[in-house]
Amino acid sequence: MAYPLLLSRCRSGKSYGEWMNSEKKSILVVDDEEDLTWSISRNLKKVDNLLDVHCVNTGDAALVFAESHPVDLLITDVRMPGTDGLQLARLVRGMQPDVKVIVMTAYGSDVLEEAVNELGSPYYIEKPFELRYLRKLVFEALEPSAEEMNDCFAGERIKEVIATNCLSNATSLLTLQSGPSRGAIYFQEGEIVHAECDDLEGERALYNILDWKKANFHVRSNLIASKRTIRRNWQVLLNATMID
Repeated sequence: MAYPLLLSRCRSGKSYGEWMNSEKKSILVVDDEEDLTWSISRNLKKVDNLLDVHCVNTGDAALVFAESHPVDLLITDVRMPGTDGLQLARLVRGMQPDVKVIVMTAYGSDVLEEAVNELGSPYYIEKPFELRYLRKLVFEALEPSAEEMNDCFAGERIKEVIATNCLSNATSLLTLQSGPSRGAIYFQEGEIVHAECDDLEGERALYNILDWKKANFHVRSNLIASKRTIRRNWQVLLNATMID
């Protein structure tokens, strides 16, 4: 029986490490000092299988890279020939709005720190710095926000509620809402017997609900569906959603 393993994961949630391991995080390091970019790259690559580190030595080269590659984190110096670090951060954000930014500088000032804050980036580091401190900032910057975590696991929470109703042999109605969309899942003696989602019914409605990024839901006991549109076992249904 495969589903209890999934249920255990739902209850505990994914750890940060599991979230990070879901795919490599792409980091673009930009500084006109080649020795520094090499040292940063070498230090970050010690984290096996987590970080995909790319280095360039001008802002213009960084823009060319960002035009054709996804970037999760931009680490950039401020003063560079051509496009400077602040311009670069704005331009990359224009192409990839979710990119996180760490700004490095040897010319720290209150004015520069304010300019970095205006970028929406709390990550600012003055040279010289210890590489272990930069690495700490990298993982802080890449850590998903509460909103991102909620988006990742809303579907898992819905699965947990479904499993709880099934494991307790409940006869009940689970109503859900995500924005303008409304859904309903009916249980009878621990089995899913009917689902509705907008104009969909049956398994198509159930899978549509499980794809929602956010949802509010409410359980009402002892409500019986007027018809049966789902006949497969609930464990089969929920484990089928794990196969991409």
